[in-house]
Amino acid sequence: MTEIAARLVRPIRRLGTVSVAALCLFFVLTLAASALVVRAYTLRESVLPGVRVGGVDVGGLSRTDARSRIETSLAASLSRPVNISIDSNSFTVRPDSVFSLDGAATERLAYDAARGSFLERVGALAAPFALGQDVDPVLLVQPRGRADLTHQVLVRTKRPEPARIEMRGRTPVVTPGRPGTGVDEQELLTLLRRAALTGQTQIDVPVTSVAPPISTAAAEEVALSARTAVAAPVTLRFKHKAVGELPSLRIARLLRFKAVGGGYELHLDRAGIERTVGPLVRRYARLPRDASFRVVGTHVRIVKARNGTALDTAVAEEAILGAAVGPGLREARLTLAPLEPRLTTEKAQALGIRKQISTFTTDMGASSSNRIWNVHLLGRYLDGTILMPGQTFSYNKVVGPRTIERGFREGQMIFGGVLIPSIGGGVCQTATTLFNAAFEAGLPVKERHNHSWYISHYPMGRDATVSWGGPDLKFRNDLDHAILIKVTYTDATFTVSFYGTKQGRKVVSTTSAPTSYRQPSMQYAIDPTAPEGSVRVVSGGGSGFSVNVHRKLYEHGKLIREDDFRTTYTPQNPTTVYGRGGHPPGPYFILPTSG
Repeated sequence: MTEIAARLVRPIRRLGTVSVAALCLFFVLTLAASALVVRAYTLRESVLPGVRVGGVDVGGLSRTDARSRIETSLAASLSRPVNISIDSNSFTVRPDSVFSLDGAATERLAYDAARGSFLERVGALAAPFALGQDVDPVLLVQPRGRADLTHQVLVRTKRPEPARIEMRGRTPVVTPGRPGTGVDEQELLTLLRRAALTGQTQIDVPVTSVAPPISTAAAEEVALSARTAVAAPVTLRFKHKAVGELPSLRIARLLRFKAVGGGYELHLDRAGIERTVGPLVRRYARLPRDASFRVVGTHVRIVKARNGTALDTAVAEEAILGAAVGPGLREARLTLAPLEPRLTTEKAQALGIRKQISTFTTDMGASSSNRIWNVHLLGRYLDGTILMPGQTFSYNKVVGPRTIERGFREGQMIFGGVLIPSIGGGVCQTATTLFNAAFEAGLPVKERHNHSWYISHYPMGRDATVSWGGPDLKFRNDLDHAILIKVTYTDATFTVSFYGTKQGRKVVSTTSAPTSYRQPSMQYAIDPTAPEGSVRVVSGGGSGFSVNVHRKLYEHGKLIREDDFRTTYTPQNPTTVYGRGGHPPGPYFILPTSG
């Protein structure tokens, strides 16, 4: 045994003291490296030692635990109120009303810390406290919180006021500009963030002076030009002929000062130029003419539009201002510009109004001259109406109120089953005809009301009544092109025709037999305009009944819609009408005093 030990010792002795020390060092380094490898493997899914986020140590924690600690710690930091002082004015803000923590992004930054290179990773594993890593948390600025902060700053700072110019008579008056104060908002956010993360409860925000957007000197410079502009009248010429003059006071009233950049530009009010200068060249101008539609049989031809001319206000402004402030003669030359009609020939062609797509005629029946007048007048209001694709037609909106001022005369209307005088009587003749034209075109009817009584010269179940402020007639253009409504009339008939582009439509309708007949019975009314104590009886007529009109709409042979138009007519009851102070023996209604 001794011999074996001696054999082992002899080689070591031969290595010498230095070699033994090197061997020991090798063993130590090997052990240290092995420990680092084990430590690196153990922490492969954790934040490396020495990493801090906003002063919070998260080294050695798993990613989930690190995020939890970050969120908990920073929630407390961000909830601590911070007093913000701006120019001796202060207010308090909770940082979490302005910032929100992005926990996921912050956790990723913490995990990636010290993993940028091999040496960084070794340093973090070997000496974490000597080589610690500080990570800034990811704080997002909340739009609402930033807006509230901006508002708090604005009420504690002075807004700069630009210098202003106004004309007082013929004198331009300058109000000097006033500097204000301001705060760098980004710097404020930085200070608030730092305070929240370091535990500060008070921050003082630097205030800077803000120059007025437009200086007094810049305004004075433009005011000088304004004084020149109103120094004397400007002569107006058209085609080398003097057509008028703008006095200096009128020029002063037309002057406008437009803020541009850091100063003002001198302008003239173009609407004022149109009102003041336009009449001087009106006799040389020409009104535009809209494109129109002329019906020839069942087809439509377009009457071409024509451009007009009018004062070129842009050129007039430049010429007048140049003459007023320039060095030359105070004379401005006016020109005319083309004036396009509202409905050009091209726009009219694009409407697709080419052929008759439906037409309907009703008889006037027994009509007074006033009723015929009203029907003709209503026809003129309706004629030429254009209904665009998807647009809904409203009778009351298109025709407007039926009043004496608009040319309507007294006719009759049904009220409670009694015919009474009414301004605009005959309106239902036009509404019924219009409804049937829309019916035959297959248009969706959005609103329609029948008469109280059945009127024999209208199609049964296909009449329509309207009144201003009451029942309306509405239908929608569900075609691919526009519809032109044309009206023709005589003293005996009234015709409404729709023109557009045919798209293979066919309407098939059936009218049911009348049902639910109801016989007339006496009813009572009071006429406030009749003499006190008077009684008169208005005779009745036919029975009431119900009827249904069923419509099928085909397009290119395919059924696309079915709808029903249900109508209930009331009996034409005889009515006993009492004058003022009368006492009817049963339920009654009061006749209106005017139509």
